[in-house]
Amino acid sequence: MDVKYPDYQNSILNVSHTILDYYQAHPKYPTIPELKKILDLGFKHVALILLDGMGTNILEKHLDEQAFLRKHMAKKITSVFPPTTVAATNAVLTAKPPIESGYLGWVQYFKKENTNHVVFLDEDFYDSKRTFHNSLREMYLKHKLIYDYIKESNPDVKTYELFPDFRPNGYKSFHFELKKLKEITSKKDKSFSYLYWANPDLLEHEVGIYNDRIKVELEKLNHELEMFSQTMNDDTVIIVIADHGLVDVEPIDLYKDEVLLKLLLRMPSIEPRATNFFVKPFKKHKFKKMFNQKYGKDYKLLSKNELLYSGLLGQGDHHLLVDSFLGDFMGIAISNKYFRFKEGKLFKAHHAGLLSGEMEVPLIIYHKKNGTVKK
Repeated sequence: MDVKYPDYQNSILNVSHTILDYYQAHPKYPTIPELKKILDLGFKHVALILLDGMGTNILEKHLDEQAFLRKHMAKKITSVFPPTTVAATNAVLTAKPPIESGYLGWVQYFKKENTNHVVFLDEDFYDSKRTFHNSLREMYLKHKLIYDYIKESNPDVKTYELFPDFRPNGYKSFHFELKKLKEITSKKDKSFSYLYWANPDLLEHEVGIYNDRIKVELEKLNHELEMFSQTMNDDTVIIVIADHGLVDVEPIDLYKDEVLLKLLLRMPSIEPRATNFFVKPFKKHKFKKMFNQKYGKDYKLLSKNELLYSGLLGQGDHHLLVDSFLGDFMGIAISNKYFRFKEGKLFKAHHAGLLSGEMEVPLIIYHKKNGTVKK
């Protein structure tokens, strides 16, 4: 298995900071030269399009080299760690790595509320009957977003975010998102737009990355973007990335491992391929030995300190809750296995581990502008 670490000089986080650099909005992290060079040509309309789960592995598997998405791929970049939607899309939008944003994964333990919480859905992962009066995400994980930074430096730039219809006023299809983007980029006002689409990720989880349905989905997304590109003005640039890739996986029923679970203070959290363990006092040595004996072929076990000092979560000021979100250990997938925390849905493909298939994503850039770099 090909292990790949996040490269915080050359990642989706750096895409955000290259955009901030273009708007002179005080980037804190390195820019990506290939993107900076193109942005420096000067554009009235900048659109960042994030297609969830579109790793370079599926692009190269399912689309030929002349397809729009492959032809305009400037380079391969990495996700952040964990390479998963909660951590990665928020790295793009907050312009902060997970260590700073506090967004680590699907399920995070909020000590004050005593809940293993599904961050995006605002519900308890293990107890669906629990109710919460406030959004924990709003209370504990609120940040300025890329739009705010851009507006502060450029009050004349209009900003837009386009999401699927799981959000109020969202769009039923990617086609309709692009139709709205066409409308935005036809206006005289300068604009920055962020478009998010939930496929191919949702489909990959269901059918695996090699299924023909993934090929059909990618061809559809590719066609939509190619059609849009043909109607673009030369004052518009589109940047297409993914938050992470996926790999085909096989389950391990961790919830049935009663001996190991008895060593824990609470049930596991974060992600099935980046799994967080809070261990009972005086049981850490026993847990580490047992975990490595049972799962050491498939998971790399790091203590909290090893994880924090590794730089996997990025560098920067730690979010106030990072220390309490993280347990004593994290098991990070280095094979095709994933932990099931409870009974229920099975996945054919997943992400959040350290394989190149989940870590490598494309940086695709398209524009029609000719001429010299703007001084």
